[in-house]
Amino acid sequence: MSTDPDRSQRRKARTRSALVAAARHLFAAQGMESTTIAQIADLADVAVGSFYNHFETKDELLAALVHETLGEQLARLQSRQAKVEDVAEKVSIAHRHLVELAQLESDWAWMLVRLEVPHRVINLSLGAAASEDLESGLESGRFQVADARVALQASGGALRGVIHALLLGELGPDAGSAHAEGVLRSFGLDPEQAAEIAARPLPPSE
Repeated sequence: MSTDPDRSQRRKARTRSALVAAARHLFAAQGMESTTIAQIADLADVAVGSFYNHFETKDELLAALVHETLGEQLARLQSRQAKVEDVAEKVSIAHRHLVELAQLESDWAWMLVRLEVPHRVINLSLGAAASEDLESGLESGRFQVADARVALQASGGALRGVIHALLLGELGPDAGSAHAEGVLRSFGLDPEQAAEIAARPLPPSE
């Protein structure tokens, strides 16, 4: 009796999704180094051998997890950015979107903090998009920084710090706007203008 190829593919997709979801939870809870492949397989309710049918190593699983998670969030924040023209507001929206997400999804936020994702993804989609926004602002004269790479790293590090403080209960609900204002000021906007832009309502998320 032959196996239905579509059913087999659906089963493989479900197993892969379960492994990614389990890794996301465990990496967020205890960090990647403290998480074993056996723990991931156990939480996903699959045999350890099934892990190796989809990923060769934890690093490969991490790459898939980061790509899928941040790719989805990039699409959402860019849909918000598409509703405005000013590159400064686009940067504000991006940072506030990610802070808002951290307030809503603690697993995602802890993963970002514990895995130092902002530094790992500089050459991936989210980091590349942030770099494009900064370069656009520099080319138009909207932003002025001494070194674009340093400014990008600094803003990513500040984002990670704000998210960590939120998770620890050290910051209030307006942390996103305050953080965005700080990033815009570090990119060369005057304080009054940075504050006004960071306080604008966020476009709806689609």
